[in-house]
Amino acid sequence: METLIRIANKARMRMQFNVTVSKSIHWFLYVCCAVFLLAIIDRVGASPLLSWNIVLLTAAVGGIFILILEWTANSFSTVEAAYELDDRMQLHDRISSALASKDIDTPFSKVVLEDALQIVESKQVVASMSKHFPIVLPKRFNWVLGVIVATVMVLWTPQWGFFQSDNNTSLASAVIASRENIETSIDAVLEELQSDKELNEALEEELAELAATTQNNLADPETMRRDALRKMTDLQKRLDEMLQDENALAFEEMLRRMQQLKLPKSGNTVPMIAALKNGNFDKAKKEFDTLQEKMESATLTEQERKELEKQLEALSEQLNKLSDSNKSLASALSAAGMNSALAKNAEAAGKAIKNAKNLNAAQKQKLLEMLKAQQQANKMCEKMSEGCKQCASGESGMSTASELEKMQAMQNFKTKAEMAKSACKQAGANMCATGGEGKGNGGSNPTTETESTMVAQRTAVSTLDGTIIAKQLFEGGMLTAGESTSEVKDTVLAQRIAAEQAITDEEIPRKYHDLLRHYFGQLEEMTEPSTNDDTDSND
Repeated sequence: METLIRIANKARMRMQFNVTVSKSIHWFLYVCCAVFLLAIIDRVGASPLLSWNIVLLTAAVGGIFILILEWTANSFSTVEAAYELDDRMQLHDRISSALASKDIDTPFSKVVLEDALQIVESKQVVASMSKHFPIVLPKRFNWVLGVIVATVMVLWTPQWGFFQSDNNTSLASAVIASRENIETSIDAVLEELQSDKELNEALEEELAELAATTQNNLADPETMRRDALRKMTDLQKRLDEMLQDENALAFEEMLRRMQQLKLPKSGNTVPMIAALKNGNFDKAKKEFDTLQEKMESATLTEQERKELEKQLEALSEQLNKLSDSNKSLASALSAAGMNSALAKNAEAAGKAIKNAKNLNAAQKQKLLEMLKAQQQANKMCEKMSEGCKQCASGESGMSTASELEKMQAMQNFKTKAEMAKSACKQAGANMCATGGEGKGNGGSNPTTETESTMVAQRTAVSTLDGTIIAKQLFEGGMLTAGESTSEVKDTVLAQRIAAEQAITDEEIPRKYHDLLRHYFGQLEEMTEPSTNDDTDSND
């Protein structure tokens, strides 16, 4: 019985599919014609009028809705399909009779079932199903296909630019050029960033989203431009994050520390120290390799060897002192209203930053990143100091060479990231359209010069009694009087927090960050009253 039911259901599905398509095809033709007319209307002008993502989505949903309605309205039962199967294959009602008596358990029904199964097998009903119940496309299907092809061809063409004056004939070509310009700009950025393996891996997700912008051929140029600019902005933000992460901050801290190295008047270490002070770590590594070769050279005299040892030990001592430097973090902590002495204890500084109530989450994160960067810079200075000491003792100073290579890699990555940012900015500028010629016809308003003169007059000034805010600014404190001390402190603290917030929000260029932090750090010390302050107003 299951075999007969399966055969009947297969015939039913084929019948229902043919009827559904036949009934739906004229509705499909109406929808396709409507979309075709919209495409013509959209292309007639100088600029697109419709959002084709919405139009095509609406048409697709409408087509699916029509199919569901027609499928539901033109359904067949299994018995009806069995009658049609008997009729088309001339089975003399064997299958329909067997299905009609499936619920009757009599010897007659069993004979009918066995007879139906035998005839199904003998006439190969299953194999000949597609012959007697073929899937037939209606005649109007070719019309639907033709209208779809015509619609695609219309949408593929640029704006036709009809119904516009002669003064605006360049508008259509400007729209076409805009789309080409956008695609060219995006391709230039992708080529710039994907050519570098390190940047490509770090920005894989952002680059994939940017590349997808040019794949939507139905989007109008303005929509594509806005989408591309938004993704370019996201890409630049990601690059900014990479340029301000822990490694980047550590590299900048190392640059500041290397500039503090004292350059000796003479000696073999002068070129290396000069390269370190200038941030040329590649040259510094080459100079260090040269120094190591000299130490290992047998041609070096004992006096020259001792002199070179002293120079390397002096450099090692300088680097060791720099490993304890915490000026940048101390200045940042002071600017954030915290005790600058915390910079000497990384663990205590970390806890204090996390528990600070006057800082928001972004400020805490920034300070924690600076703390980690300082720790990383300390370790790098320690390793470089150790390597110089090893080199002075005749051993291999691999740690110094390794740290110099690491800093050179950081510098290269920073350079590439800056170039990538520049490429994004340039691409964004290329995608920003400029206005055309104006149509104003106005002239210049008439002007008349009026006579004027100046009168010198002294106005009486009334000086009232009040609290003296400050008398003198000097190293060690600000001389204050009365109750103004707390007011000055509150003002300095408020301005310092505002400046730190502006730095966090990237409203102030990076080159002024350290200057501002140093300024407010010094100002905080100067607002502390000196022990020798004279608060007597008679002085």
